[in-house]
Amino acid sequence: MTALARVELQAEVGRRRDQLFELVSTPVGLCRWLDDAQMEAVAGADARFVLADAVAVGAVLAVSPPQHISFSWDWEAEPLGAPSVVAFDLVDHGARSHLTLRHVGLGSGAQLQLHEALWQHWFGRLVRAAEDDGKL
Repeated sequence: MTALARVELQAEVGRRRDQLFELVSTPVGLCRWLDDAQMEAVAGADARFVLADAVAVGAVLAVSPPQHISFSWDWEAEPLGAPSVVAFDLVDHGARSHLTLRHVGLGSGAQLQLHEALWQHWFGRLVRAAEDDGKL
């Protein structure tokens, strides 16, 4: 397994990207699908995400509203041992948006399997939040 192993998930959602960007770039939006989040959408800002009983930490790497945000990612209690990056990209398709999540830099088959399962669950929650008729 190379350090370039990655998880990539995609979905079409029924809102424009400018309506969805908040879900991946603000604490209020992130908390609609994660258990907790602390992050400012500014390159270099610290980031902290709570997913069930696990805590991921990192820093915002790049922000290009309303299309892209990425941040470094590591587990607070059990570090991965190599840098990894999570990125969200949103592309408009008429009144809908194409949402992509990529997690790159996973260095082993076990890490890849763990993160594929993890992101299947949390990405599903993100898509449900994106499709929710509630105010974003």
